[in-house]
Amino acid sequence: MSNFVFHSVRVVDKIPLIKEALRVLKQGGSFAFQDLFNKQFYGDMDIFYKELQSWGLKEFRLVDSSDFVYIPLALRVEHMVGNAKIIYGVK
Repeated sequence: MSNFVFHSVRVVDKIPLIKEALRVLKQGGSFAFQDLFNKQFYGDMDIFYKELQSWGLKEFRLVDSSDFVYIPLALRVEHMVGNAKIIYGVK
């Protein structure tokens, strides 16, 4: 589980961070990552999504969480959590 961590790591390409987190996860293990999954941090999101599909995960979902009720309206702007998404699934 990771909650708004990956975007803060000081590397330009964030995709290897996600890949490494999933590499060390046991086969059959569950994961949930919430972060600012957007073009600024992860590049083209369609390419990122296709790359996730190529990693052989049993299942995964990408859920837009920026409109969740518990996030105050003032924080839903793009540079705050306006691009918040959750990736969860099973390896």
